[in-house]
Amino acid sequence: MNQYEIMQLVMNTFIKGAATTIVQRKVLSEKEMNKGRGENRNPFFGRVVMTKTIKGVVMGTDYSRSVAAAATRNGNETSAEDVSLKKVWHKPLDGVEGEWFSTDKATESKIYLKLQRNNKQVAFSSESTYELDGHVANEEETAAIESWMKKKSHKQSSTQVELGLGEDEEQFFTAMQLDTIALIKQREKEVSPYNLLHEVYSMAVASV
Repeated sequence: MNQYEIMQLVMNTFIKGAATTIVQRKVLSEKEMNKGRGENRNPFFGRVVMTKTIKGVVMGTDYSRSVAAAATRNGNETSAEDVSLKKVWHKPLDGVEGEWFSTDKATESKIYLKLQRNNKQVAFSSESTYELDGHVANEEETAAIESWMKKKSHKQSSTQVELGLGEDEEQFFTAMQLDTIALIKQREKEVSPYNLLHEVYSMAVASV
């Protein structure tokens, strides 16, 4: 199957806004890890595969409308058109519902699944494990790998603050590259984009 066929499969299989589990597997690169310099160079580039299991996210929801709805529930009447969002690196795909997927602005060669959550979704969890040179990283190796991971600081969107949304109402949005997703799961329904994109699928999917 190609990426467009998989997108249609995902949209036809899963329920918008329902709690979803996502399992991502990818080789860690400079995007996720610090490079270091000189003799203190990161020794793990190209050697680590991360399996990240996220539970409690939703698909197929519109970020602007979600922010507007949260603001309205909080007593601040507004609409999706009133929500000013910063320019982002992704854009809608022609012929595909923009609430589900996007592509990169630069080359339009990558497909991203759009995911959303908020702090009221108490079932949300995220866990990462690592494989180093083909074996499951032990506790010491995991600590060493994570010491090189880039630390992401969080600051609530100024738009959400202006609309009166506190931490409990904050809306979080991310986009995950489709060909790194090993599993999408809602209850008994499952789709494995990586498996469908590649004839040989030997990745061990994390327990969900």
